[in-house]
Amino acid sequence: MKILVTGHSGYIGSILSNMMLENNFQVTGCDMGYFPQKFTNQKTHKIENLRKDIRDITKEDLERYSAVVHLAALSNDSVCKIYSSLANEINYAASVNLAKLAKKAGVEKFIFSSSCSVYGNNHLSVNESSFLTPLSTYAKLKAMTEEKILKLKDDVFSPVVLRNATVYGISPSFRLDLVVNNLTASAYSTGIVRVLSDGTAWRPLVHVQDAAKSFIEVIKASKEKIAGEVLNVGSDEENYTVRQIAEKVNEIVPNSRIECVENSGSDLVSYKVDFSKIKNKIGFKTDWNLKDGINEIYSHLKKKGFTVNDFKNKIFYRSSFLRLLIKDGVIDKNLKFRKF
Repeated sequence: MKILVTGHSGYIGSILSNMMLENNFQVTGCDMGYFPQKFTNQKTHKIENLRKDIRDITKEDLERYSAVVHLAALSNDSVCKIYSSLANEINYAASVNLAKLAKKAGVEKFIFSSSCSVYGNNHLSVNESSFLTPLSTYAKLKAMTEEKILKLKDDVFSPVVLRNATVYGISPSFRLDLVVNNLTASAYSTGIVRVLSDGTAWRPLVHVQDAAKSFIEVIKASKEKIAGEVLNVGSDEENYTVRQIAEKVNEIVPNSRIECVENSGSDLVSYKVDFSKIKNKIGFKTDWNLKDGINEIYSHLKKKGFTVNDFKNKIFYRSSFLRLLIKDGVIDKNLKFRKF
C-alpha cells in the first residue's frame, strides 16, 4: 500500500514514518522541514519527500496513494495564537482542501490527526459523542476541520479522525512544549518541576509511540470499521491532573522538587477522556504508561548530559523556533522558505 504522510519529519511523524516502513508500507513524506531531526541517535530510514507546503499540493500529487495520513499543521495553542490567520489558512482551509483533493484523486483512506483539546473544559469524562467546547484557536480549527472532512465520506472515500491525547516521549524531533516532556526536562536540568498553574486541570496522555501505532492500526483496519469514525487515542488509565504528572516526575527524577508559579490560577483547559471506542472498534491498546515514559525521557536526558541551556534552547519550542526562522530570514512571514 502506498501512503503519503504529511508532517512526516515532525514529533509524531518521524516515529510514524519509521514504523510504517517496518510494517512494509510504501511511504512518501510531505514536510517542509522546519524543525531539527537529530535529538536521538535512533536509526531513521530515508524516504522520498514531496517537499511541498500543504497549501500548494495538487490533485496530481496525490493520485498514486491509497491512503493519506495528515499530520502537518501549526502544532499547538501558542503557535496558532501568534499566527492566527495563518493557522486558519494552514490548519483549516489547506487541510480541508487536501482531503477534497485526495477524494478527487481516488485516495481510499484519509486519516486526520486531531486532538482531544477539542473537548475544552469538561468536568465529566468525555467520549467521541460528547459536545465539543474548544477554547483555543488550535482546538477550534481542529474541530472545524474534523466536521468538514467527515462530510466527504462516501462509498469509496473513508475519512477517519484520530483525536490524540496529550502526547509525550522521546522522538527525533523532540519537543518541550508538551507537559510531560517539559516537566521532566525542567526537573532534570534545573531541579525544579515547574508547574505553571495550580495543577488541578485534567490531561489525558499518550506516548508518541502509541500515537504513531494508532495510525498504523487504522490503516490496517477494514473500511467498514473505521470509515467516517472519530476515535480518541489513548487509554482510560492515563488520565492525570497536571499535579499528578508533576508528582510522578518528582518521584522519578532525583533531587527535584515541585514548584508552582506564584499566584498561578487554574487552567481553563481540562478534560478526562474515555478511550473505549478505539479499543472496541479495532482492538487498539497502548503499550506505554506515564511512569515508563518519564523514565525514558529522564534516561535519555541523562545520557545526553542535558543542561539548563539546552532546556532554554528555542529548537525545542515550536513557536519560539518559528519566530527565530523568521527573524533569521530563513522563512518569510507566510511561513514559506525563502530558499530551498
